[in-house]
Amino acid sequence: MPLFARLFARLFAAAIAALSFPVGAQAAPALWQVSDGDSKIWLFGSFHLLPPDVEWRTAVFDKTLADAGKVYFETDVGPAATTAIMARTFEIGMNPLGTTLSSQLLPADADALRAMIAELQFPVGMLQAMKPWLAANTITSAAAVMAGYDPQSGVDFILQNELPAERKAYFETDDQQLDFLASAPQNEQVAMLIDTVGQVEQLPGKLDDMVAAWAAGTPELLADAFFDDLAGYEAFAQRLIYGRNAAWLTRIDGMLANNEEDLIVVGAGHLIGQGSVVDLLKQQGFRIKRLQ
Repeated sequence: MPLFARLFARLFAAAIAALSFPVGAQAAPALWQVSDGDSKIWLFGSFHLLPPDVEWRTAVFDKTLADAGKVYFETDVGPAATTAIMARTFEIGMNPLGTTLSSQLLPADADALRAMIAELQFPVGMLQAMKPWLAANTITSAAAVMAGYDPQSGVDFILQNELPAERKAYFETDDQQLDFLASAPQNEQVAMLIDTVGQVEQLPGKLDDMVAAWAAGTPELLADAFFDDLAGYEAFAQRLIYGRNAAWLTRIDGMLANNEEDLIVVGAGHLIGQGSVVDLLKQQGFRIKRLQ
């Protein structure tokens, strides 16, 4: 799973009202059709890691997938790409020799980190060798996996494994996604790490609630939680969410201008609220219709 997908799970870790929608039941996540009059594309908000028992596919989605020319994803999550990005991650995500993760934190925060490492039985040496941005991602990913969330059950992973190469396209490279994280200023990295350490025990329950909201097709609930969780991280949100949404619009405009009928599958956070891909397309005058 690309690093952004792991961080995206943490971004969605906001306290939203528990829903009655059971995680293991048949779901119908939001699916939009965008039209310019003589052609159309579709937008589907994905969840990058899921419990294996979530049934998110519907007849409407499968028909849309079959009708689409190409399927656009954020990035390649195939085995070769994952191997390459992990090597690159450890190349740029480790502290200089002699610098530890704890040494970059205030004493109280370093104590909290050490307590979390001991409680969750993380490898001490590995985490202490990481820069804050990589440590935050690693903690989140490990906690999610321990709670039963599997990146190989994620929407992107499943669909990319099904599709032939000629039907797959990507908005970004894995290196670009990695740079979005690694380029964060030190104070932002440390703040995100501290926040992650403080919330890691609540992550499983929050993920369950988020999957329920996504699966129930209630993007408005995800939007409320998402923007609450981003409060105080405006620069982060601009770099990893809004800036990327705007960049993708050029490609999407080209699809519609060329009468391509493609399906776009990106993280659900890119399709909710003001500044989302859906919102930007509405502002440009395209017709938006919810199919489910």
